[in-house]
Amino acid sequence: MPVRKLALADPEIAAAVFKAHLDELWSGGRPERLGWIRNDVDSLHTVVTLPATRSGGESDTYHFRLGAEYYDAAPPTVSLVEPDGVTHPLQASRWFPRLQNPSWFGLHAAYSWPDGGQRQLVCFTLAAEYYMTDHSPTESQEWRQGRHTVAATLYRLGEVLSSAYYRGPGA
Repeated sequence: MPVRKLALADPEIAAAVFKAHLDELWSGGRPERLGWIRNDVDSLHTVVTLPATRSGGESDTYHFRLGAEYYDAAPPTVSLVEPDGVTHPLQASRWFPRLQNPSWFGLHAAYSWPDGGQRQLVCFTLAAEYYMTDHSPTESQEWRQGRHTVAATLYRLGEVLSSAYYRGPGA
């Protein structure tokens, strides 16, 4: 499968569009109703804390760092992080969710990247890293500038943390 070379966005434009899309999403109030917490790190990065619900109703939280390095010609970068907003958790960590594998999403603590390195991969078509690895979406699955925004990315992350897929923390 071909690996795409994503073009870095102009940082000022990416930051403005990223902020506008996040502000628009938050202005509707739905993120707060869903229990989402947004912590802007800098103009190109935010950490969003999302609740995860087990089938028995218990709740846990997870933190995702989103970046606008390629935004919005490509989706935001997405990484699962510990509460510090930087450290990638180990799979056997309280900060790494166990998921019943949805066919459209993968979460890998150590994935083999095309450069030969082993790094985390939050794998779905609404994350930039998906396009940097050996994945080929169908035309209907591809990110579409002007149609998709960071909101789509966050709603998909929220869906995978629902009781339909979430099975509890890794440790």
